[in-house]
Amino acid sequence: MDKATKSLLNVLLSVLAPVLVLDNCSATGDKLWHLGTTWAMVVALALPIGCGIYSLVTERKIEAMTAFGLLGTILTGVVTIYANTGEALAIRPDTPWWYAAKEALIALLLAGAMMVKGGKEGSLLRACVYSDALFNIRSIENVVQNKGLTDRYENILKRASVMTSGSLFFSALLNFALALYFLLPVPGLPEAEQAVQYNYAVSKMTWMGYLIIGVPLLITLYMVIRYLGKSLQQLTALPDEQLYMR
Repeated sequence: MDKATKSLLNVLLSVLAPVLVLDNCSATGDKLWHLGTTWAMVVALALPIGCGIYSLVTERKIEAMTAFGLLGTILTGVVTIYANTGEALAIRPDTPWWYAAKEALIALLLAGAMMVKGGKEGSLLRACVYSDALFNIRSIENVVQNKGLTDRYENILKRASVMTSGSLFFSALLNFALALYFLLPVPGLPEAEQAVQYNYAVSKMTWMGYLIIGVPLLITLYMVIRYLGKSLQQLTALPDEQLYMR
């Protein structure tokens, strides 16, 4: 299976499938796919966790972004268990705040990790933006070392890290606000409806988060890549065919 197919399959199983499960299987009824709130959440969480375990077993490693995704999935499960330990059928009234904190935490951890090690090998910047898949890092660093441009090179990577981290801090604020927007009304509903509406809210946050937060983040990452390309070309004087991977 090639890398593009694996990435598409990962998106399907980690994002789209859980949304469909939470939307269509959370109800309790006589349909085969009506799993109820608890089992619908279990299945929805099992899909991305299964993808991460499969990647770890088959490739003997786990990418940084996959690891953060798994952490987010596990924390969703923890918050969901906590939410359902309220009285009778109601979820705990402080659940929206815990869920919002969890949503912000992942983006904040990513922002912090982005600053660690700058653009050096093994950093999150190298994994997400300044990667071997986009840039010919070996050629760039050979020129940097030969011309004694290390300080200027590191400053460029540091600025790229700060720019990316800034977008992630903004993402954390949006994640927090989005979670509260969808979840704060849930504890005010009749007790019998709260668990189902909680699952529906998690589903909406998942796909709307990719739209409202993911798209601006992708635009920011594109701008960071453009910044890196322009700055590194000015620094090294390498032509495009030697600066970028083909």
